[in-house]
Amino acid sequence: MTATSKNIAGLAVLALAVPALTSAADGSVGQREYESKCAMCHGATGEGDGWFAQHLKRSPSPLTQLQKKNGGVFPFDRVYQVIDGRKEVIVHGPRTMPVWGNVYRAESDKAYGSALEQYFADDGLVRARILALTEYISRLQKPK
Repeated sequence: MTATSKNIAGLAVLALAVPALTSAADGSVGQREYESKCAMCHGATGEGDGWFAQHLKRSPSPLTQLQKKNGGVFPFDRVYQVIDGRKEVIVHGPRTMPVWGNVYRAESDKAYGSALEQYFADDGLVRARILALTEYISRLQKPK
């Protein structure tokens, strides 16, 4: 398969995936990602009171105060990096939560196999899922 046909195949997958990602009646992609990956620790509303939180050595951060703690500006890039987890984020402190970037990558590889290997090498769907989740967390912010 040539590079051009791989790129076309990758774009075709995105073209098919985008409507599914944006038109779900049961909530946004970010909300579904949050509910399946984050709510167990951070709670349904982001307060750090999820059902699994009691089993952790360190309590999860309340996600509703990120904007307030950052001078009224939601720290989008920092939240994205913490969720992705594949790069060390010094400000975040010790790594206590899962490295979701690796999880998303493994899920994409398993779901799509090597047929579109070139496209997935750039982590397009991984980035899309993390961006959707980060955007959803930005909507959980409580006013000052």
